[in-house]
Amino acid sequence: MMPRSIARGLLLVTLSMLILTACQPKETEDASTPTEPAPPQQTDAPSETKNATLIDRGIFLDPAKTEDPDSLLVSRNLYEGLVKLDDNGEIQPGIAQSWEVSDDQLDYIFEIRPDARFSDGSAVTTDVIADNFNRWFDPQSAFHGDGNYPTWLKIFLAFNGERDAEDRAVSQVDGVQKVDSNTFIIHLNRPEPELLNYIAQPAFAILSPTALTNSNYGTRESTIISSGPYVITSWTDEELVLSPNPQYWDATEGEDINFAWK
Repeated sequence: MMPRSIARGLLLVTLSMLILTACQPKETEDASTPTEPAPPQQTDAPSETKNATLIDRGIFLDPAKTEDPDSLLVSRNLYEGLVKLDDNGEIQPGIAQSWEVSDDQLDYIFEIRPDARFSDGSAVTTDVIADNFNRWFDPQSAFHGDGNYPTWLKIFLAFNGERDAEDRAVSQVDGVQKVDSNTFIIHLNRPEPELLNYIAQPAFAILSPTALTNSNYGTRESTIISSGPYVITSWTDEELVLSPNPQYWDATEGEDINFAWK
């Protein structure tokens, strides 16, 4: 028979081992227990869609013929006029690098940049600029067509030849003149102190006369030729993407501008 003291000692050892075993982690059981998947991490990194500006898919990129805000927003990046507005609304040089106003304020004389180019590489000449102004102003111009030129009529009131009841020209603009390869003049019938602000609008950007021979110009089916800082690099059912224009006189490295359809 085992002495009582030894039996008590063995019992204590057995109990201690049982307690230690119960305290050990259940590795096999935990490893086999399914766990809930971690929630997806949210990121602030913008996606291309998140960066895109929403516009109407029916845009028309002939700014002289439309008042649609989305079309004019895109056109402002594609085309440039003689002058433009900066972010503070101040007049800045555009295709014209400088200008003067006559003492009677009836002649605005512009010096055209010799390095002004369309995106197809062709030069923006004083002949080209005259073709654009006559397109807006003169119904006899070969480029005038059947457009109603709403912004021209809103600002400059009438087309060439229209006169009021007292036989005065309705429009402030009397005509335009190419002086030489670098000098272009807008002649006025009466002073118009806001002229530079007016012609800085997208509607009076300079477009390629060659491109305008396409009766569908401004639509997705036409070839858009830029005079401004961007060109179209993608026009699909999903998006419109503009990229920096390498032919632009002030070409700089820049990021694409993405538009998505509403």
